[in-house]
Amino acid sequence: MLRIFRWLVRLFTGVVLLSLVAVFTFYWFFSRSVPEYNETLAVAGLGAPVEIVRDRLWQMLMLRRTAQGRLSELFGARTVKTDELLRRFDLYALSVRSERVLDAYSRGALEAYAAGVNAWLQEVNKGARGRGAPEFWLFEPSIAPWQPADSIVIGKLLALRLTEHLDHEVLRARTSLLIPDERVADILPDAPGSGLAALPEYAALFPGVETVQYAGLDPRPLDLLSPVAPMGLGGASNAWAAAPSRSAAGGTLLANDPHLMFSAPSIWYLARLELESGGVIGATVPGAPIVLLGRSDRLGWGLTASHGDDQDVFIEKLNPENSEEVLTPQGWKAMRTRTSIINVADGEAVNLTLRWTENGPVLPGSHYNLAAVTPPGHVAALGWSALSAADTSLQALFGVMRAGDIDAALEASEAFVAPSLNLTLADRERVAMQMIGALPRRALRHQTRGRMPAPGWLPENRWQGRLNPSANPGFIDPEGGIVGNTNNKLVDRPFPLHVSYDWGDTQRVQRWQRMMQSREVHTRESFIEAQLDTVSVTARTLLPLVARDLWFTGEAAAEGTPERQRRRALDLLAEWNGEMNEHLPEPLIYAAWMRELQTRLIRDELGPLASAYLKPTPIFLERVYRDIDGASVWCDVIQSAPVETCSDIARLALDDALLWIEERYGPAIESLRWGDAHEAAHEHAVLGSSPWLSWLVNI
Repeated sequence: MLRIFRWLVRLFTGVVLLSLVAVFTFYWFFSRSVPEYNETLAVAGLGAPVEIVRDRLWQMLMLRRTAQGRLSELFGARTVKTDELLRRFDLYALSVRSERVLDAYSRGALEAYAAGVNAWLQEVNKGARGRGAPEFWLFEPSIAPWQPADSIVIGKLLALRLTEHLDHEVLRARTSLLIPDERVADILPDAPGSGLAALPEYAALFPGVETVQYAGLDPRPLDLLSPVAPMGLGGASNAWAAAPSRSAAGGTLLANDPHLMFSAPSIWYLARLELESGGVIGATVPGAPIVLLGRSDRLGWGLTASHGDDQDVFIEKLNPENSEEVLTPQGWKAMRTRTSIINVADGEAVNLTLRWTENGPVLPGSHYNLAAVTPPGHVAALGWSALSAADTSLQALFGVMRAGDIDAALEASEAFVAPSLNLTLADRERVAMQMIGALPRRALRHQTRGRMPAPGWLPENRWQGRLNPSANPGFIDPEGGIVGNTNNKLVDRPFPLHVSYDWGDTQRVQRWQRMMQSREVHTRESFIEAQLDTVSVTARTLLPLVARDLWFTGEAAAEGTPERQRRRALDLLAEWNGEMNEHLPEPLIYAAWMRELQTRLIRDELGPLASAYLKPTPIFLERVYRDIDGASVWCDVIQSAPVETCSDIARLALDDALLWIEERYGPAIESLRWGDAHEAAHEHAVLGSSPWLSWLVNI
């Protein structure tokens, strides 16, 4: 017995020692790939000290690989569709060509930055540092030297992340095939304000398209490796500035709050650059030697998504005698073609034939649900400002960083191409906001005004170059001393100078306006208060409309019945001020109610397409419950014999919401917490789904 015990002790000791050796080895290898932040390195070519607080090499290489359409070499079948789309856009080749049109300063800055990156790559390889990041122990790609085009293409990836007009065009066309135009105006409403263009029915443009309206139904699930966000989850942002006349300290103030999707590590990080014109500090992204939003000692600048309409879908007619030709105003012309091969890890390579028409790259129906709106004998091509081989956007940002005042920054910003953004500026004495980016020049006779796919062979639908930068709306030295943007509608101009029909915000701007005008002068603290504000104007607007016939009606109900639960919820909402506080139950009840309400309103009219409307549309719900232009007709369920009222649907939707809440959080609605349903998850794009590593890499 003693002998067995001794052997067990030896075995246990051996296992412990082996485990310690394994842990130590694991730690040593991974720690070698983490930079030593107290280390000093001497690199040839530097003219001044450089401090690196965090290394972003993994992110930089993933962004480059994404733009090149080469993710599948590492991640296999998961990313083949993403690679295919990026190959068709050809962003990297366009970035290589764009480098040639940059001014000497911008080219020199990008070349110097690339030299610094490559100097670090030499240190990584020489010092056996696990190729510079822990992820490289699991994925061992070859690391090619960094090039100036690698920095340029990152801007194009951000443009892809921030634009949704292609999605909007396809969704509007699919919806138009199912319901009358006046009802399309309900579910896809214009931002408040005058100016509405009557559009032709989509089926009238392309006879026969009705037969394919449900083909290619693809909700595009969230994949952090894809630069294309699910519809409704593109960029959003806030920025505002106050002139000295509205500032308590007598100087200017500027606040910026950029929104991109959560990730770990974040796409944003802070950097400081010492330029000959002076130092600048602020937020940037991996791979680009610029401060996107920040300040110098003379100028501050911020960016918001403008939602300028810089994309159009063109339906191209194929030659029945030769499918490689499409119809143009001058007759049949051959598409430009090129073959491309996607190498797939642990799988067979994918061969592609890339095609371009005069209007842009041809996209297959499997992307963006284009199959649902492309009739037989046709293909879809994309016009997009970011598909420019003369993209001087980085040059514009270099100019803003070096500008000493608003006038110089505005002049530099005219070179910006994509994405379309609002640039908010504050120098020592003035404030301004200017929309920047190239918008297409459309003909006044454009058949769909850029709101739906249009026949690409008709000259009136084709782009006629780009608008002059002076056509972009701007607000300089405003009389009230404050400028700001919450992705809201900027101007109300007739087509084709309209800027956009699809804006990102119609509600937040109302709350912002009240907070700005509630004070004669502002401080840094009041700007921070506005950024952290959680009051929902939407909730304050919708609840009195939707619940007006429910709050003060209904009879007493027994405990445990749906009627009693509904009464509890209504009582809570009646006392609520619209604050989306994480500790309150009301925001969760309200949000679930509005979601279920929209689903009940549109499900019978739109069928499977209802799933494409992921989030409640506040203007739609308001139109229905105010019966604007007869919108209350949505409340009647077409398939049922009775005529349902909007109060009926509101009551049923509230019951749906409470049932959903009970299944997930229990029946005690008074103890619900909005924060329990809204914990922010920052996931690692590659390792975040791993059961072994997610606890280490996700936040």
